[in-house]
Amino acid sequence: MKCPYCGSNNIIWDDKNGEIICASCGSVLDKIYYGEIYDESDPQVTLPKSAFPEFYKKVKRTKTWRRPVMRRRVVLYNGGYIRELSLNAVKLIENNEKFLILYDIIDRLPQFRTRDVRYKLAIGLYLFDINEFRRLKPLLDISEDYMAKLISKLKAKDREKIRKMIKKRLSEMMIHS
Repeated sequence: MKCPYCGSNNIIWDDKNGEIICASCGSVLDKIYYGEIYDESDPQVTLPKSAFPEFYKKVKRTKTWRRPVMRRRVVLYNGGYIRELSLNAVKLIENNEKFLILYDIIDRLPQFRTRDVRYKLAIGLYLFDINEFRRLKPLLDISEDYMAKLISKLKAKDREKIRKMIKKRLSEMMIHS
């Protein structure tokens, strides 16, 4: 299997979350569906990768993939693999409902679907509060120039639409609190 977005062969079958994920770019490529019954004693039956849970228990906690230009490290976190660089962003999202809302809104946008967790959170912060983005930028390990490049891909009316969605969701959060 090959990733249609980046062309990598580093594919991970995340049985716990039921997803097939590209380890290089973090894209969710497909869902894993359960329900068929396999008889392991039947030699005609080809078992899916999800039928080998013992294999995944033997996988090291941290793996390293080497590419010609860069080296990426992934970490097993809550049953799934994430990039080590994204660990701070994931912890911020888990501990702050505002960050979760920002991430959720950006995650639903097709143009940012394949971006890393930390970029999605950073885009939400950048559009919502540039000062908070600048404060958390070192923690997320993202350059402001690269963020400006990502944001420039959005039309002005789309940026304003996203800002309105963020304000609406955050105000709903405050009302329900």
